[in-house]
Amino acid sequence: MRLDRILVTALATAVVVEWLRSPVSGPVWPIALALVSATLFLLVARRLPTPAPPPSPARPAVLIPTHNNHTSIGDVVTRALGTLKHPHGEEVPVFVVDDGSTDGSGALAEDAGAIVVHHGYNRGKGAALLTGMQALARAGYTHAICLDADGQHHPEDLPAFIAAIHSDPFAILAGVRDLATAPGISRFGRRFSNFWIWVETGWRVADSQCGFRAYPLGPVLALDLGSSRYDLEVEVLTRALWAGVAVRDLACLVTYPPKKERVTSFRPILDNARITWLNIKLIAERILWPPYWFPRPGSARGRWDAASRGFPLGWRFVFGVVRLLGRRPAVWIARTVSLWYVPFAPRGGLAGYLARVSPNVPGWRARARIYGNFAEVLVDRMACAVQGPAAFRYEHEGTMAMVEAFAGARGALLLSAHLGNIECVAGPGGSDGKQAEDRLKVLHILRFESGRDQGQAVLEGVDPRWRPRIIPVNRADGFSALSALRVLREGGVVAMHGDRLIDDRSVTVDLLEAPCRVPAGPWLLAALAHVPVLIVGCFKEGETYRVVCSEPMECVFDRAQPRDVQIHRWAQAYADQVGTWARRWPDQWYNFHDLWSQTSPDDGPAGPDRGLPDAPS
Repeated sequence: MRLDRILVTALATAVVVEWLRSPVSGPVWPIALALVSATLFLLVARRLPTPAPPPSPARPAVLIPTHNNHTSIGDVVTRALGTLKHPHGEEVPVFVVDDGSTDGSGALAEDAGAIVVHHGYNRGKGAALLTGMQALARAGYTHAICLDADGQHHPEDLPAFIAAIHSDPFAILAGVRDLATAPGISRFGRRFSNFWIWVETGWRVADSQCGFRAYPLGPVLALDLGSSRYDLEVEVLTRALWAGVAVRDLACLVTYPPKKERVTSFRPILDNARITWLNIKLIAERILWPPYWFPRPGSARGRWDAASRGFPLGWRFVFGVVRLLGRRPAVWIARTVSLWYVPFAPRGGLAGYLARVSPNVPGWRARARIYGNFAEVLVDRMACAVQGPAAFRYEHEGTMAMVEAFAGARGALLLSAHLGNIECVAGPGGSDGKQAEDRLKVLHILRFESGRDQGQAVLEGVDPRWRPRIIPVNRADGFSALSALRVLREGGVVAMHGDRLIDDRSVTVDLLEAPCRVPAGPWLLAALAHVPVLIVGCFKEGETYRVVCSEPMECVFDRAQPRDVQIHRWAQAYADQVGTWARRWPDQWYNFHDLWSQTSPDDGPAGPDRGLPDAPS
């Protein structure tokens, strides 16, 4: 039993005992002890699971739990193996967990070609699923596609699940059955279970009782699941949604044999009681644990929507403190507020990064440093907007190429990352306001704009001298890349981030020794404009900002080489530089969107090439 369950059970018992024996009239003791219980639960016992980033490329395997299904298990395994072919030609194996069968089901599955794992006695479907997932993870597989052994599910649907895994490797894929011909109790049970999932998570799952599912093993095994029977299939959806793992619906076929021919281990009274008790515990847990009040399923994966945390009034308050009292009081306020995010913010975005650069540092400590530094970065941006570049001192490394880019007539593409605070420097010159103002006249920033970006609305009121021109990626009727191309060809300088996907034009590179996808658009843009690419960064060291710049990269396509290969080479050089800076300044990584959860093995070296991109960063 987990520590949180022991504490909550003990304290709840104490509440009842004290209420029965207390001479104090009224609910004084119950309320007091309930508050103590909740406090201990929040501060000591409960820990948010940290979903592991899904490996790439995906390696799925089929997982079938069985208990006394000798009439159907052989046929299910045979059909599955006959259907399964990996898109690249690799066979997908079938694992069967024999959950204490007494009718020879395990041997029949093995004869049909399955890899069989045995339970010495019947431990329940949930325990069999967990045993199978752990065995798959140890064998190097990344996803488990689970279906029932009684023949209700059609193995012919497995290719659709495999294709969906490669399209969305971080999500749980939940089968949705057509229950038109199913017993009425099945239709009612699904509606009833779906309702409780919605109460517990706010997410509407189309079919919370279908056993035909695909699970990403890393995120699911990190959830610390405690159920062992049919209730596990409800618990895994709820805890996954709480942890930021989305649940995607996928239609599947189902066949219900006549009642006399059905073989099931479901015990209506006992198993329904288990599921009801589980739902009660999950609802109580959501009430007691604030991060579950507003879960953000899918927040750890997918495209970024430019949303920022906080409220407009809070941003305006901090900005007002900067203008009236100066930077230091605002930094103190911002760093204090940042402490809230250490236990409560979704961890998916930082988990992959910290596992690669700070594996020996406690997660809470590393997150506290990053959130605190990011809070100070936001205040520094406000201070720079008010005072201009003179707000800080600067040191420079290799920035002569950037000076020449701003002074010359050729144009250049400045490529940065969500690492450091590039927004606090207008070119390499630090305190010379006139030079900075001149540079800003030729600087254009390719930026994703959103009504959910609270800081954008605040900074629109700053001194226009320190506001560079913006090329909005998503508000230019599809012509943002053409606008950037025109600026570059006219000798202007365009700046953008190169570590966040907005569309599917991407290239797979190794960043911090792990594959991830980055935009291919910047390299296409530079090649079309015939301008160099400068990889730039700005990192805080005490009260000084250090501006660093790579050697110029000339992106000119060689007709003798495949274009995808050349784009991959340029993008890999960018990833290598970002990785070097991340190891040098590990606490200044501010990309809270997990790059390593977005890898698609089907993209090839440079991903799909669809011409000039509309959203290159």
